[in-house]
Amino acid sequence: MRNTWLIIRREYLERVRSKAFIIFTILTPVLVAALVILPSKLMTMKSGKAQSIAVVSPDPAIAAAIQQQLIQPSNTGSDDDELSAQKFTVMLDGAPSEQLRTSLNDQVSAGKLDGYLWLTQDNIAKRKVTYATRNSSDLMGASIIQSALRAAFIRNALAEKGIAATDADSILSRVSLDTIRIEKGKETRSSSIAAFMLPFVLMFMIYMTVIIYGVAVMRSVIEEKTSRVVEVLLSSVRPMELMAGKIIGVGAVGLTQMLIWCTCIAALGTPGFVAAKAYLKDVQIPAPVFILFPIFFLLGYLLYAALYAAVGAMVNSDEEAQQVQWPVLLPLIACTVFASAVIRQPNGQLAFWLSLFPLTSPIIMFVRVASQMPPIWQVLLSIAILVATIYAVVFICARIYRVGILMYGKRPTLPEIIKWIKYA
Repeated sequence: MRNTWLIIRREYLERVRSKAFIIFTILTPVLVAALVILPSKLMTMKSGKAQSIAVVSPDPAIAAAIQQQLIQPSNTGSDDDELSAQKFTVMLDGAPSEQLRTSLNDQVSAGKLDGYLWLTQDNIAKRKVTYATRNSSDLMGASIIQSALRAAFIRNALAEKGIAATDADSILSRVSLDTIRIEKGKETRSSSIAAFMLPFVLMFMIYMTVIIYGVAVMRSVIEEKTSRVVEVLLSSVRPMELMAGKIIGVGAVGLTQMLIWCTCIAALGTPGFVAAKAYLKDVQIPAPVFILFPIFFLLGYLLYAALYAAVGAMVNSDEEAQQVQWPVLLPLIACTVFASAVIRQPNGQLAFWLSLFPLTSPIIMFVRVASQMPPIWQVLLSIAILVATIYAVVFICARIYRVGILMYGKRPTLPEIIKWIKYA
């Protein structure tokens, strides 16, 4: 036990004191905040310059309705903030003709116009409009114009049926949906988008941490094997002690990093939550999440760290490790592939069996907990199966580690690995 503790201490201090750990710990929260908050803010940021759009239509009523919707959009189904984020100046250029189209193309090319909408009688009948612009990659602007066109066509159709403009606005007004979460007979306000995204965010926290520190265990084993340091270590400690020390030491580094991130969020999160209140106002984190997150994180890490340690013992270089580690990575990748289906139906058959299968249960069961708390017996059964699997995997991987750590040269074949397990 003393030897294991010394290895844990060495692995922990060596990584915590490294520049890579310090830089990664500081930059990760900054990058995550930038990737999550900044793109949304930039997309909805009001532009200082209004876009100049020309509308060409043989029907003056349609043209006027489009102009009205672009300048003063009615609440017809799009997000109000999105509609007000971009301003337009709209000119009506009469009936379409080839001469007019050539003139408009020249104005767009010269920068006098940002674009124009081209409608013919056939376009109006088919409800298919051509939008010519200098910047076809402006997805936000195209979405706003499409919403305005839809509202204009509907308003015009209702006007032809004798419905007044004020009545049309009432008919077309956007319907707000308030999502209420019911759990144990209690109602709590919730956002459907937040309820969908929260399990994704928490899942990727486990996913990325397990991969990052599992690979760290593997590379540590490869480094000591290639440098022959392991031969010196094995003269003083048993292979099982060395493997356990590496797994626990690197895992402690991961927990330290997550503790630092959580502390930073608690200390500095208030200004960020205020800035992102529009996105986070209805986020409700269930209480079991706080209890089960560290449990599934630790169990998932122990399982995959043992597998990665065995991979490191089998290979002789990082290049070989990249090829051999794919069987270990595939269950984790499968978790991300099936995550959206599990979030939509957390009590379905797919979610149930994936949450019991030990290679996917650390992530999938936690996703189910964050989405909708499953029956407690399923959670306990998943943990029990996972613990039993970890014991079996550590036993097998320790045998591979014991023989493979001293093997050099070619990469072992599957029959050779089976022999290691039998005779170690």
